[in-house]
Amino acid sequence: MSFKEEDRDGAKIIHLEGDIDLEQTDTVRKALSEAVEKNDTVHANMANVSYIDSSGVSVLIEVNQKAGDAGKTFALEKISEQVSSVLQMAKLDSFFTIKE
Repeated sequence: MSFKEEDRDGAKIIHLEGDIDLEQTDTVRKALSEAVEKNDTVHANMANVSYIDSSGVSVLIEVNQKAGDAGKTFALEKISEQVSSVLQMAKLDSFFTIKE
């Protein structure tokens, strides 16, 4: 798992790459949570995420709720087929704001 940050159109974009599994959840949680704390709008770019398990989905839910509670915006963007499939199976594809 690796990530890089980008500022685009007033949003902080966190580009995630690789697997988001139990071993990586702390890294992902920290990166996304810090971005939400410091920015009003955060997008997690998931185009290069090759695998996500339930612990990874849990982190996304946690960050989404944290942003909402703070009156901030959190969205997923450019989600990979693998991520899309998991979110659809868990019936979470409508829970998240998903941008192309």
